[in-house]
Amino acid sequence: MIEFSSGALPWLAAGILLLILGVLIKFRGWLFLLAGYDESSSVPDNVVQDIAGNTVLRVSIAALVVGALMSVMNPPSYLDVLVEIVIVLDVLRMIYRLNTWSPQAA
Repeated sequence: MIEFSSGALPWLAAGILLLILGVLIKFRGWLFLLAGYDESSSVPDNVVQDIAGNTVLRVSIAALVVGALMSVMNPPSYLDVLVEIVIVLDVLRMIYRLNTWSPQAA
């Protein structure tokens, strides 16, 4: 049986949960999973679905990679903080993209 270190389990569990949520948002259109999402927004649902779904999927992949690294090796202590900063920057990027979205000229 595979034994995971105590530091790897939270990252792997969060990664699996976020992967499921990301798939539901991006491919099934479950936008109600997004906190604060308002359907009367000027941004079309398919754009929100694409941008938010991609962000959640990227974060889930990052969490799974960190969990996998922690399970096979002893990574540096600053890895957690570094990944958390990258996740915050990715979420800020998503918020910026949604707030500055404008329809493309046809």
